[in-house]
Amino acid sequence: MVLDKKSSDWVHKSTTESPATGALFTDDGAELDNVLDPTLAFPTYTRYAVVASCFVIQGLSCGLVHSWGVQQEYLAANVYVGEPSKIKTLGYIGTLMYFSLYLWGMLAGWLAEVWSYRKLCFIGIVIMALGQLLASFCKEPWQLCLTEGIVFGLGIGLVFSPTSTAPARWFTKRRGLATGIAVAGVGVGGLVIAPLTEFLVRETSVEWSLRISAIYIIVLGSIACYFVRVPFQDKTRTLRNFDWHAFGDRRFAIHACMVFFVTAAYIVPYAFLPEFWVAKGLSSQTASVLIAVANVASSVGRVATGFAADYIGVLNSLVLCLAIASISCYVLWPFATGVGVGVVMGLCYGFTAGGYWSLAPLAAGKLFGIDKLASNAGIFYTVSAVGAWLGGPVAGAILSGPGHGTNYIGMSVYVGVLWLAALVLAVVNRTLFSKSILAKI
Repeated sequence: MVLDKKSSDWVHKSTTESPATGALFTDDGAELDNVLDPTLAFPTYTRYAVVASCFVIQGLSCGLVHSWGVQQEYLAANVYVGEPSKIKTLGYIGTLMYFSLYLWGMLAGWLAEVWSYRKLCFIGIVIMALGQLLASFCKEPWQLCLTEGIVFGLGIGLVFSPTSTAPARWFTKRRGLATGIAVAGVGVGGLVIAPLTEFLVRETSVEWSLRISAIYIIVLGSIACYFVRVPFQDKTRTLRNFDWHAFGDRRFAIHACMVFFVTAAYIVPYAFLPEFWVAKGLSSQTASVLIAVANVASSVGRVATGFAADYIGVLNSLVLCLAIASISCYVLWPFATGVGVGVVMGLCYGFTAGGYWSLAPLAAGKLFGIDKLASNAGIFYTVSAVGAWLGGPVAGAILSGPGHGTNYIGMSVYVGVLWLAALVLAVVNRTLFSKSILAKI
């Protein structure tokens, strides 16, 4: 087994070529000597434990981001009633979390590669728990911005990139499926933690819901962190010899622009579809159910698109995924005024938009090498932070502009254009990689 330089996959070849330049070490610091496939140096269960642990950490981090809305609604309705400025400040916290989730990607990816996936994730988990604990003692929204938005945001930013990319380092034939299962923790975490948070807020208080979340973060997260590792690390790489050559690669720039457009588009339907459905005459409860359908479809899509990538190719799956997401915004959203088309919209958009997050790190590995996946994917996640920061406000400005108001056509066209731009860039990169239409890439 050796590393194929073009595809960055492990392949069978009759040669003694080393799988990576420089000295190879396990995540514990033990040197690997004369091991052509480093994964063979570990028990078989190790790779599955890595996938499971990444699933748990992704669920804890992103699930708590999704559950913040429960606490925000309670504070706005019961604590800061009649204080519009404070309620407005509460609205910034979710944006700060979402922004921080991606902002620290470049730093986290590079630290994971040159230092340790496990230790970095453990530090992230501790910071997440600290952010929740400090938030439980806050009395003002600006204090919650610092603790939940910035401190907790730093924690989730440190764990997101390593846990998104570690599973791919352990698999070849089932790399897509492994990554899909790991990142599906985002959706499952939201489905579990949001109702749990609602129960804790109702039965105790927001303060104690935050303290209890700090406890289960540190307990479950610490256990999961123990199993997060990669089969080898090149210890000749340090923080001082960062590889800047990737920024001069045309494909790298194209992929970065694609990531920006996707992230700017991704969150908009989730944020605005509920009020769109209410504006079209559906009840708020029905709108909540339709968004739940989209979230479930997102979790399924993350696994299914990863599975598909193993059979039809990562870049092919990415192109198909972006195409369906774009079509759903243009063709389905304007007509999703009833439950029937609303369900179809939720299923199609949730499935493909969620599936993108499985394919994003896989595509980075395919295009730029699996051995530098964490650092490269981390760079793209940092680019995502810009898209996450700009996408929603621009959509809101379009909605509130002259001639719109409750007319969501402009917004749906805007989101569709972003997905379409990402699709064009993905097709360009796929063509640069191989001009063969039938190639499995």
